[in-house]
Amino acid sequence: MKAAEFITIIALLILFVGTLFLLWTYIPTEQVKYEEYKAEVSADLPVKSTQFYPNMRYPDSQITYKLSSTCSEKKKQNFLEAVQVLESKTVLTFRKTITEKPDITITCSNLSPEPDQKDHFVAGEGGPSLFLNGTRYATILEGEIALYREETCDEPKVALHELLHALGFDHNSNEESIMFPVTNCKQTLDKEIVEEINKLYSPPSLADLAIEKIEANKTGRYLNFELMIGNSGLKKLNSATIEIIVEDEIIKTFTIGEVDIGAKRRLTVSNLRLPRNADEIKFSAKTSEPEITKENNEAIIKIFE
Repeated sequence: MKAAEFITIIALLILFVGTLFLLWTYIPTEQVKYEEYKAEVSADLPVKSTQFYPNMRYPDSQITYKLSSTCSEKKKQNFLEAVQVLESKTVLTFRKTITEKPDITITCSNLSPEPDQKDHFVAGEGGPSLFLNGTRYATILEGEIALYREETCDEPKVALHELLHALGFDHNSNEESIMFPVTNCKQTLDKEIVEEINKLYSPPSLADLAIEKIEANKTGRYLNFELMIGNSGLKKLNSATIEIIVEDEIIKTFTIGEVDIGAKRRLTVSNLRLPRNADEIKFSAKTSEPEITKENNEAIIKIFE
């Protein structure tokens, strides 16, 4: 056999093997599904709560307020005394503000609404006026209090009642509780409410990035997936990325960008090439910013069997 013929045969063999490899690599095969991933982000929500929604809180344990100029000195003093009660028994602190937008706005009027008006109380009213009902928290962004009648008790029962409404607490059926619908001078601040406030505000005011859901499949060596990521924390997240990892090797990194409080971002990817052995894939959410917890920043999916 001549040298030229031998070289030709070798070249044809190489071409044949290469063609088989390319066919094995690139020609679509039967679609394979991965197990769906769903996070237990809301698993820590309380089974029982005295609030309008479970885990209602302001982003920070220091809450700002603004007293309207329409409030009498007596009503202003009543509100400040109510603030002192909560500061003495809970981790909350309150700060008066004039220039910035307050967390809670307090208005006053000498005219009270009619008793039969829905959701109105003769002496006053209060509650969250703007909140985000997220996965982990119902984050209160704005609260309002309207004080009508002057206090008739030595202690600020009405002001405290309405302040607790602004903190997200609902009425209860205990006549001795400050949150009973009809106020009287013998009512007291419930131990359960104090404990709930302290538990609610024990986590720091940070973001909490969480991979919440993944649906994925692959055809041959090409991955298609849809991922849902959210910020279930108390502060806006300015920057985040998602890493795709197979056998401890980072295959691809995607930039997510900022994620606001309670917001969710969807990442949809098609035809991402994988290594041959990709029966298990790790998704890792990364950020340089501090978080409440990083336990929900990773998710692993495996081939559905």
